[in-house]
Amino acid sequence: MTPDAVVVGAGPAGSAAAAVLSRAGRSVLILEKDRFPRPKVCGEFLSASALPDLDLLGVRGRVEEIAERIEQGFVHLPGGRSLRFALPRPALGISRLRLDAMLASRAEELGARSSFGARVTAVDGAPDTGFRVRFVSGGREEIATARAVIGAWGRWDSLDRTLHRGFLGAPARYLGWSRDAEPDRGLEGQVRLYAFPGGYCGLSRVEGGAVNLAGVISERRRGRLAPGWEAVVAHARAANRRLDSDLAALRAGPIGFLGTGPVFFTAKPPVENGILMVGDAAGVIDPFSGEGQAAALSSGILAAQTLERGLSGEVPLAAVGKLYADGWRRRFRQRFGWSSAFRRLMLHPSVGGTAGRWMGESVVRFAISRLSSRA
Repeated sequence: MTPDAVVVGAGPAGSAAAAVLSRAGRSVLILEKDRFPRPKVCGEFLSASALPDLDLLGVRGRVEEIAERIEQGFVHLPGGRSLRFALPRPALGISRLRLDAMLASRAEELGARSSFGARVTAVDGAPDTGFRVRFVSGGREEIATARAVIGAWGRWDSLDRTLHRGFLGAPARYLGWSRDAEPDRGLEGQVRLYAFPGGYCGLSRVEGGAVNLAGVISERRRGRLAPGWEAVVAHARAANRRLDSDLAALRAGPIGFLGTGPVFFTAKPPVENGILMVGDAAGVIDPFSGEGQAAALSSGILAAQTLERGLSGEVPLAAVGKLYADGWRRRFRQRFGWSSAFRRLMLHPSVGGTAGRWMGESVVRFAISRLSSRA
């Protein structure tokens, strides 16, 4: 059977797209290189702006049943200045280990067919002629043909190289890491952000009260430190005494450090060779915004809804790419702009400290409102 769509990647964006198309009666094949459940470098923070999309996907109740409810936050600057803020609406803390598996399972419930451990090596074709997707599964090369392809393979993949994809502008390179910790009551209902020279990190709880530490550091700063993620955390702790105090109270969890890189906080073309790009494949928004996972869900749903217009004959399939690109830019371009602006505050503590002294909580709340705005 030739599916209507192949979705490359089963993260939040890919599974959301597959679920929406499947519920519309379309045949969907999901190709995912990993096997679920699996841990992933992530802030594991789901903002309230994601709740309408969780409702649409039919998983909000499942997520809220296990997730940590987060209602307030703190920004701790290296000089000792701390800003406290209340979130406009409660957010949710849930690990990627649980969330990704839950969303992929939901797509399958609605009729999508999944192939895990399947690495896509090439995508050829166009909307008017159809696509050929080459992938390796179980050591054997296979080909799937489809009327459409949605790219949900994350921030960077060998497919980006074969498609000659670039970044918009000349962004700086960052590295990301995360580490789990045993449950801790002191962080209940909170997200804490910490700035340090060259980067920032955050602490919050996920399901069961377990703690997630996640952060980014510039590649330039990382190159000055000793090998290993422990050296990065030691650098951060030495520069931010509140982080040092908070981490001293935690016990390491069973997963340990996970790392990823390079990471570029910028947008990429939302459509490439007729492929609709979603989630981090269309651009990585700064983790401190707390909007990464919400944006992934939103972009996956937008791509599926736009593609359905073409599959149903409402618009020509050849027009879907432009419609999606226009819709993606309306919804997300300003978020990337504001994200870049507030990144400068986080990574330049003297500037951030001045803004904090002048405006305090108001500047933080303004940042949240801009970054979570749904166009």
